[in-house]
Amino acid sequence: MGAFLMASSRILLKAAKSFEFNVETLVFLSNSTNEVYRFTKGDLSYILRLSQKPQEYVEKIRAEVDWVYYLVENGLRASLPIKTRENQLTAVYHDEDKWYIATAFHAATGRFFDKNDDQYWGPKVFRNWGETMGRMHRLSKSYGVSDVLVKRGCWSITTITNPHLQRGSFYVLLEKLISMESKIHLLPRDRDSFGLIHNDFHPYNFFIDDSEITVFDFDDSIYGWFSLDIAIAATHAVWWGVQKDERAAKNEFAQLFLREFLMGYGKENHLSEYWIQTIPMFMEYRNICSFFWWLGEWDGDESCLTEDQRNAINNAVKLIERSLPFDGCEIQI
Repeated sequence: MGAFLMASSRILLKAAKSFEFNVETLVFLSNSTNEVYRFTKGDLSYILRLSQKPQEYVEKIRAEVDWVYYLVENGLRASLPIKTRENQLTAVYHDEDKWYIATAFHAATGRFFDKNDDQYWGPKVFRNWGETMGRMHRLSKSYGVSDVLVKRGCWSITTITNPHLQRGSFYVLLEKLISMESKIHLLPRDRDSFGLIHNDFHPYNFFIDDSEITVFDFDDSIYGWFSLDIAIAATHAVWWGVQKDERAAKNEFAQLFLREFLMGYGKENHLSEYWIQTIPMFMEYRNICSFFWWLGEWDGDESCLTEDQRNAINNAVKLIERSLPFDGCEIQI
């Protein structure tokens, strides 16, 4: 375990004390946005998440876990947050001028999707995924923020100041993003279409167990459109779950995926036809956003981009210049 530790052992010992587990049971899992560990207590597995954030971020994380707690209490299959010995959903530690916000959850049962295994990918999984999201959105409508003082953020227009994106192919992408966001910004925001959403409900943020879905990783949750949440799921399903890497196959798969997903979704939440028709547009938006995640801090040196990234940019620019949507977005719902 030692080689992987980013947080000091002092922080991990504090977390073990807060959530009352033996620090020896900690196993490092990943370090992307947060540091994630597994630990055991009794016969059960749990997940410890450490977020190194400014202190003012504590309330945002408290708002996140408060919502997840509410969802699980009301029947959503999600990783239930656990409370500290002080009966709080978060614990905050200070170490060498850094703040760490600790949260812990029951580990989900099951495993990640596998596009080559019918048990872990296909119509039944898509329907259950849709049903899970539909239930989340229905509960989102009735969620009254309890004693949380700070709400989660709200969808907003992206601020991009990187000067290297103001030229050539990159500017074509930037113009596309700006034009899409200016349209999205004008969309209505009523109770039946807009509320707290997961905002990253992709296939690596849930486990499948006998085709049942248990969702986790709510740390991107915001107030946004329900159809955006659906589109994010569909975009990632096309990126990672399609069998053949060609335009016709991607469009066909997207059509099949959404038919099954929306069948499940409709069991739990009603979304009007107007909003269902916005899904392909939001899928295209998710696609264009993906470029700016890895170009956000880019220093203008094109040799730093991988061949896959350069190809993705070239293909995107060709589509934009021909007024065509991204692969998988050219669908009729």
